[in-house]
Amino acid sequence: MRTYELNRKMYDKVRKMDHGQMKSFCQGLYTRGFEAGKREAEGLSDEEVKQALLMVKGIGEKKACDIVAALTRAKEGREVLTDG
Repeated sequence: MRTYELNRKMYDKVRKMDHGQMKSFCQGLYTRGFEAGKREAEGLSDEEVKQALLMVKGIGEKKACDIVAALTRAKEGREVLTDG
C-alpha cells in the first residue's frame, strides 16, 4: 500500500487555501484513495474461483460452474444497486 506524503510545499499550499480550494483538494484526495482501494479489492477472477472450488472434495466441474455463475449474478446485482 502506498502512503500519502505531505511535503512542506504542499502543506504551505493547504494552509493558505480558502474553503472552496480546500473542498476541491479533499474531494480529489478522497477520489484517488477510493479508486486505489477499488483496484486493490477487485478480488479473484471467475477462473481463479472455479479452480479453487475444483480443489474441494465433492465439487466437480458442473457444480463449480454453477457456483461461479451464481457469484457472477450476485456481483452484477450488487453493481446495479450501487450505480443507481
